[in-house]
Amino acid sequence: MPINGIGVYAHRGAKRTSPENTLEAFHRARREGVDGIECDVRLSADGEPILFHDADGSRLLGRAAPIRSLRWSELRSLRLSGGQRIPHLDEAFDLMSAWKAELFLDLHEDRLDLVEAVVRRLPAEIKDRTFLLDFYGKRKLLLHARALDPEVRIAVMPGLPWRLRASADIGAASLCVGWDGPWTRLGYRAACALHDVRGEIARLIKDGVPVSGGIANTPLDIAYFLAQGVSGIWTDDLALAQGFLVGAPSRM
Repeated sequence: MPINGIGVYAHRGAKRTSPENTLEAFHRARREGVDGIECDVRLSADGEPILFHDADGSRLLGRAAPIRSLRWSELRSLRLSGGQRIPHLDEAFDLMSAWKAELFLDLHEDRLDLVEAVVRRLPAEIKDRTFLLDFYGKRKLLLHARALDPEVRIAVMPGLPWRLRASADIGAASLCVGWDGPWTRLGYRAACALHDVRGEIARLIKDGVPVSGGIANTPLDIAYFLAQGVSGIWTDDLALAQGFLVGAPSRM
């Protein structure tokens, strides 16, 4: 449930306490009571959608092979830290069918067949709280999803703050503003100094388009997004965000 009117969303699951994009991370996020999770989707060599962020396995699996070069039968036999395995997208769908939270599927390859694989498998019972997510610059993937199924909900990361309205205008049901690292953090904050971000976010929320901010892993970053008027916070540190929001002014 939102805390003082602000939703908490788990970036790659409970990434700070569990291996990212794993079922363990999602179950941990569920126990923590978050409002939704984000996970990254790629295709195996034989076209199976899996949950994995990186293009190869160097960081997470200790082997440099590109993920798209490995079949699902090979990938499911590999182990991440702590013995966790790479989940299939269908497993995430099964989990969300029993958990009434939002699911954001970050399309981590610029491939139309990835979109088609996700849309084809998306269960009807979770369609109203599942979002296909990508940057405004890769909106062709999101528009392709909507062309395949007009009921599919899309979420957009505008990147530059003056793309907020344009992102909503392509049919986004949710917007996610902010950064994914120190350099994009600096760029985003500098760009926001030149644009009425707070006013634009307020107008979008009034129009029924929720706007979340992240990735916020420090009190200062959470406070920054709250000052912009976001309706939700994306974080790797669920305990930090939830604790901070308990003491924040209510927006109920």
